[in-house]
Amino acid sequence: MAGLPTRRSLAETPPVQAGVMLGIGLALAAALVWTVTELRTLLIVLAVAGFLAVGMNRPVTLMTRRGLPRPLAVAILIVSLFLLVCGGVGLVIPVIVGEGREFIESAPDYWERLMDSPVLERFGGEAKLVEQAQSLMTGENVSGALGGLLGGVATAAGAIGWFVTCLLLALFILGGHDRIRGSALRLVVASERDRAADLLDRMLQQVGAYIVGALTIGLVAGVSAWVFMAIAGIPYAAILAVVVALTDLVPQVGATIGAIVVSAVALTVSPMTAVASVIFFVIYQQLENWVVYPRIMRSAVEVSDLAAIVSVLTGATLFGVVGVILAIPLYAAIRLVVREIVFPRLDRS
Repeated sequence: MAGLPTRRSLAETPPVQAGVMLGIGLALAAALVWTVTELRTLLIVLAVAGFLAVGMNRPVTLMTRRGLPRPLAVAILIVSLFLLVCGGVGLVIPVIVGEGREFIESAPDYWERLMDSPVLERFGGEAKLVEQAQSLMTGENVSGALGGLLGGVATAAGAIGWFVTCLLLALFILGGHDRIRGSALRLVVASERDRAADLLDRMLQQVGAYIVGALTIGLVAGVSAWVFMAIAGIPYAAILAVVVALTDLVPQVGATIGAIVVSAVALTVSPMTAVASVIFFVIYQQLENWVVYPRIMRSAVEVSDLAAIVSVLTGATLFGVVGVILAIPLYAAIRLVVREIVFPRLDRS
């Protein structure tokens, strides 16, 4: 049509202009990569906060369906979680104090049994152990140990700070859930908005179901560990069962972390008890990885055993612990998009 400018092809673009445009594109790409790299921790915290907010939105939705205003439902959830945490702390602290006092009182006996053990005698006994310890107490080693201790304290403080930030962000995201959801749907064309809303709600429901499944798996691990420790006579069984349940929220590798802690405590009873603890957790971890975890996740988010295992392994390889946690809900969301959008378009073509 006359009067309208024609678009020039890349071959018709002057070399200098093409070079400038290419340089600007590369600079923008490099800036984007640098920004993502620098903000990696913050982006991970935001992803985890959104994940937690979606999980907490499940009970809020149930309350709003019964007629409660959303702000009131969110307030009830926050107060309930606060009371639950306070109640849990109130139950755990007396156990920690009692078992900690018992450990302090029994520490001299543990030391004497360690010094009299045949294993230590093979390495020269108590005198040799003291001699080795004195040889290591050099100024360089002490300063290195203090530096490592301070670095560990700083890392722990930073992790606690990010954890608190993540919880606060999750609460803010939960409070603005409807507004965020509406803004996201505004990016979809009006003709497809209703379908996109239904698809988004189903994806969020999958994430909430995954969180329920993960809590169930952690509960099973904690109860199983407590039963074993009660039978084996391992001390501090209650608090160790809580540790196992919490660490087991990290799939595939969480049971190993809990096993190391429990086995270390079992070693204070006897070497054979520690060996029995290792055997128990090896067997349980295999059962959890290949039986309990896939079955619970299959019923929670309708993901097959093979898909659950492959998703977790892929997430661990790409993004570490966060990838392990988010792998299955992300796979379920992608599968839902492929099933509802990609496959129908391919069938119509």
